Amino acid sequence: MLKWRCAGPDKPNMASAVPDVTPESSANSAVGSSSSTSKADDNVSATSSAKSVVDFQWSDETESLESFDNDEKLPCVAKLEESGAGDGKLLPGIKLYADQPLLMFRSVQKRQARARTIYHDKGGAYLEVGQTILIPDNYTGWFELVPPDFCRASCFRSIAEVANAMPRKFFTRSNLKAIRIEQGENGEQKYLERKVKAGSSLRTDSVFTAKWKTSMKKGTFKKKQTEFVTQEIKYLKCIDRDELEILIPLNHRGKFNAIYEKGHLNKHSVYSMKDILSDLKLPIKVRLLFGKAPVVPCIFTGMLCVREVQTNDVILASTVLNRRNVLMEIPTNARNCGVRQATREEDFSTLKSFEDAQRLCQKYAMMFVTLMTLSPELDTTQKTIQHVASVSDRQTDPSLQALDLLTDIRLSDDGEPPDIFMGESDTDSVNSDRQVQALPSGTVVELSLFPGSQSATNA
Repeated sequence: MLKWRCAGPDKPNMASAVPDVTPESSANSAVGSSSSTSKADDNVSATSSAKSVVDFQWSDETESLESFDNDEKLPCVAKLEESGAGDGKLLPGIKLYADQPLLMFRSVQKRQARARTIYHDKGGAYLEVGQTILIPDNYTGWFELVPPDFCRASCFRSIAEVANAMPRKFFTRSNLKAIRIEQGENGEQKYLERKVKAGSSLRTDSVFTAKWKTSMKKGTFKKKQTEFVTQEIKYLKCIDRDELEILIPLNHRGKFNAIYEKGHLNKHSVYSMKDILSDLKLPIKVRLLFGKAPVVPCIFTGMLCVREVQTNDVILASTVLNRRNVLMEIPTNARNCGVRQATREEDFSTLKSFEDAQRLCQKYAMMFVTLMTLSPELDTTQKTIQHVASVSDRQTDPSLQALDLLTDIRLSDDGEPPDIFMGESDTDSVNSDRQVQALPSGTVVELSLFPGSQSATNA
């Protein structure tokens, strides 16, 4: 048995490409299946000219995927092949990478949703289409529940509305301008502007009232007099991700959502995938508000029908001989799949592409396991399911245009797949902070807690 420690990571990056593809709708078949297959085939065929599969020496014994654990066998270089009784067919998503060297890096257990995209057809129908998308419960995006009429779910439109509801935490879909209070060297307080990016989560504390004293010049040129004006402004005190206290003016407008908390109902809530799988009844329709798009090519609108939850072990792996290696997940319960290990380390240890695969796994494997992926069944023959909206005269939501997204995890020049807002309405609200002046001119003469305004977190 050949086992070694992966080399320490350099500084690899990831590239992304977004081909502009619009799907065809069909009453009898799913869409968007061919792009994923062809892209994977391109990856598999782009092997290094310096080494080929036939140059490797493989073990005579075929092992099961379940036998590969982190303590004894992983990481290792191995290949997958068809085995077993019956039809002996590998799952299509695994067969794409069969019979080539793979760096099998680590085994992890995943609890994940099985979902499909809902596409708004030009004729007005809502169609459940495409292949099964797997969404892990530790996916870091935020979802809203889809109302019966398929319109956008409601949200807070100002910080004042957030303060009235006072959820423990809230999610901002708009950039914010806030005030950060710091203590100077001599004990005096400094009031600094602090910006909060759209996509952030904040913990609420309480409402404060600040009285700002501003000087003004009045009168003629020769007889100007200085007058002082007092302005009273209310702020919501919050704690940001850096555990810093900030003050956001209540008149700050934008789009905001309460973050769901079990036992606390709020019609403006957003949910993590873990919340959806743990506390809500399936099947359920949800819409991705903010997060990373799938890292494989597929039809994706952001609206999904989550049908069931499954828990299984997967092995995180990377191709070895590709000019640009890619990451993948191999479910250990995949049927008809046997594994043969490479028996000579010299066959691969000096390959540049193998070193790239090591760095790729070391840097991105544990992030990759939190992303949306396609089911290895590549179930392109599923029937299209039509969903009926309770109200038919609603205006079409432009955010439900289908996207054919490709974001491969690779060693390249760009960063990791970005978090994105799904929908034009959210994109438009991001820059609402441009109309806000969080830090008025002048000095604060009084800062006091507004009675009865504390969050449940601090009550």
